[in-house]
Amino acid sequence: MTGLRTHRSLRLALVAVAVAIAASVLIQLAQDGWVLLPSISDYFYSPARGVFVGGLTAASVALLALSGRDTESIMLDVAAVFAPLIAIIPTGYRGQPFVPADVLPTVRNGVGVYLVMVAALLVLAVILATRGEVAWRRVAIVGGIAGAVSAALAVLAFAPGVSESFPFAGRVNLHLVATVCFFAMFAAIPLITAFGSAERTERRYRLIYLTVALLIVVALVLTVVAAIVRPEDGGVLIGETVALTAFAVFWTTQTIERWRDADPPSILAG
Repeated sequence: MTGLRTHRSLRLALVAVAVAIAASVLIQLAQDGWVLLPSISDYFYSPARGVFVGGLTAASVALLALSGRDTESIMLDVAAVFAPLIAIIPTGYRGQPFVPADVLPTVRNGVGVYLVMVAALLVLAVILATRGEVAWRRVAIVGGIAGAVSAALAVLAFAPGVSESFPFAGRVNLHLVATVCFFAMFAAIPLITAFGSAERTERRYRLIYLTVALLIVVALVLTVVAAIVRPEDGGVLIGETVALTAFAVFWTTQTIERWRDADPPSILAG
């Protein structure tokens, strides 16, 4: 029962992360006289930063800890690769393509820690795979994505002549890229949960998972279009809010559905 209780707690923790971020933004919104910022991501530049960064970092750890052997779990691992980047790489300041000079050292420090942790986890994954405790397929997929992301990030953040525009790559907002990659996983995961599982999912849960996937896709499209066309008009805020809400609904629903499941498989080869 220990594994079952752990998985329950981790799923509930992911719901709590979404609630905490929403609560932090609402509290700051009240303190600001109900004047909205252009996006949830803009609250990085407010007293809500601590909860925003801490919550997403905790979510990444929880997603990794939930790993099993199936496709859904691999996609959770991939989502965990991008979750910390949403936290440590901020969006542009007040919709502009730059980060204030006093914030940039903090961002680069966070990126440096991210690179160290990815390297350490890759070494650990190879060791465990060699011992037969982690599937090489998982190491290849998740490790390959994490390695490629880390290499690109190292160049963009620290290479002379390239890093001056960081955290933008030209006009490309790296925060937005990480956000889209993260939620893209959560547009696919509910579909896999509903239709790709070996055990048949009840119809009511399938409908919820399908709705969650559709909402996240719509939210992502709205967020990207709004960020490119009119980032100051609230479209990004609406898109992020819908995606965050769908994220919480997914984990709440899966927690209820799997509350009495047998202990999930650990990270085993196969």
